[in-house]
Parts: sequence; C-alpha cells; structure tokens
Amino acid sequence: MKNTIKVIASFIILFSSYSYAEPTIVDVWQCKFNEGKTMKDADALNDKWVKFMNANVKGGGIVSYNLEPRVGKRNVFMFVDVYPNMQSWAAGENVMENSEEGKALSKEFNALADCSSNSLYSSTKH
Repeated sequence: MKNTIKVIASFIILFSSYSYAEPTIVDVWQCKFNEGKTMKDADALNDKWVKFMNANVKGGGIVSYNLEPRVGKRNVFMFVDVYPNMQSWAAGENVMENSEEGKALSKEFNALADCSSNSLYSSTKH
C-alpha cells in the first residue's frame, strides 16, 4: 500500500509540474559573418557566452545552438538561444547590458558578425 501511495504521489507531482510549467523562451538570431570570421569563431564565442550566462543568471539552464547551412548561402548562420522561462531571458538581457563582461561579450559578437535580424519565441514541448 505504501508503494502505491508513493507511485501515485510521484505522478501527481510530475503532472502538476508539467501542467504549470512556463513555456520555454527561444531567441533566434540570424547573422552574416564579418570579413575573415568563420563558424569556428562563432562556436568559440558562443561557448564563452553560454558559460557566462549560466554563471550569472539565477537558475541557469540556458543553452544555445549554432545553425550552419549545409546548402545555400555559406556566409550566414543562426544562433538559437533557449531559456527556461521569460524571467531568465530578461535576467540575461540585464546582465549583458549592465555588466562589464556582458558588454565585452556584446563587442565580441559585433566583431564576429552582423546579427541584425532577431525574433523571440515562446515554445511548448510536445
């Protein structure tokens, strides 16, 4: 009987956490490399950015993907940044704008590429 109660309680907790979970926030940046920059440069800088964000945004859980075309324009790419919720995205924006290291990373991104096209999405996992 105790095991049955534990199993039922576990399912209730699991279900309630999914039922009330906030949607994931996905920030998509479309970029064009600056002269002499490559995907290797983007990978290294994005690794540095992810470590910085997870160290400076409460709760962390931020991941990022670099999308490189296999067919088509070779000098364009995308960053897809995934945040656990809207609060972590806002905290990330704040730390990038208001910390010296965040400002320095922004300068590095500007030297890497022109990432003038940006969209913010709410995402639900199915």
